[in-house]
Amino acid sequence: MWLPSRQLALGVILAGLAGIHPAGAGLYGFTSENPYTHEEELLGMDVAPRYIVNYRKEMRDNLLMMIDYARARRPEFQIVAHEGDYLMDKSLWEYHLEGYNAARQKEVNAEDPAFLVNPKNLPGEEEPQRSTPPYRYLHALNGIALNDLYCGKNKPGRLVSENHIPVIAIDQCPTDAAMDKAIIASITDKRPLYGFTDPDYAFVDISSQPVINESAKNIETVSEARNILMLTDDRQYRTKEQLIHDLAKTSYDIIVMKPVFHRRHPFEADELRRLQFKRNGARRLLLAEMNVSEANPYDYYWNKNWEIGNPAWLARPSFVDKNSVIVRYWAPEWQRILSQHFKGIVDSHFDGVLFTGLNNNQYFEKQTPLE
Repeated sequence: MWLPSRQLALGVILAGLAGIHPAGAGLYGFTSENPYTHEEELLGMDVAPRYIVNYRKEMRDNLLMMIDYARARRPEFQIVAHEGDYLMDKSLWEYHLEGYNAARQKEVNAEDPAFLVNPKNLPGEEEPQRSTPPYRYLHALNGIALNDLYCGKNKPGRLVSENHIPVIAIDQCPTDAAMDKAIIASITDKRPLYGFTDPDYAFVDISSQPVINESAKNIETVSEARNILMLTDDRQYRTKEQLIHDLAKTSYDIIVMKPVFHRRHPFEADELRRLQFKRNGARRLLLAEMNVSEANPYDYYWNKNWEIGNPAWLARPSFVDKNSVIVRYWAPEWQRILSQHFKGIVDSHFDGVLFTGLNNNQYFEKQTPLE
């Protein structure tokens, strides 16, 4: 079965570069690379664009395309988003954008802000209308991973809380004492916590992450999990066997990992089966981390002739990973790569996916502001 919602064709996937590569955590909120350039900060437009892409809608549509495929193939497949709660309802920005695009089509002067929506006319942060894309996205999630819940000031939004979406906490704590308090709070909340104090070991090291609330229970959904390991950077391991050996000795309820070792070598079915069981023999969830808006020169599909601007959908260096590139994720060629990569995850023995890179719409919105 293929992806009926967009009928994306399977293209030839080209091999990437060889060798073990340097990598960062690459997770928004915890790493900082390639900041805005002076030119990007001083962006000005002499002529208002005829049409502005709804970057939030495109992100939401890409996710729904993949979610629909997963649900048709494997209804039990777990869908988790890192951040991405802004996609759960139609934002004021989207209403403003609709007004802007409609005004430009009618040759209305874009400098006149009359196209902006009056916030008093909006329903506010309420449950989106049934069957709309925001509603489908909201109710498709088996969990959401949020930054800085215990060592920061973040908290789950109203739609997350009212719809009882399981929350995974990802916290960088300033001290060991703060980390201990975060662990106690997460146990009280019955919420998986991936916490760390040293960002150099975040997402790359197994030994520094404690197993919180270890149990012999079988875990089949995110809501049942009480602890988690996120190993989204596998550079410490020379071989797949070393990685599998170390992970198989752990008792985490959830393991999040790259679906392709060193971005180039897929896992075999028997290798993934070994990882789906805790050291104590109970079942756990194995989630594949998938960045939906960034490509990397070490990825298996990367064409050695590609560079930023060629093809045109390779937009600019990532803000969180020094090697990766933010893509124009609504480009058909990227959607083909994205869908084929996701198809491989669903058709393998992974139990679900953690979508990352959902924040990159902010870059494109900044480059085309609605005044």
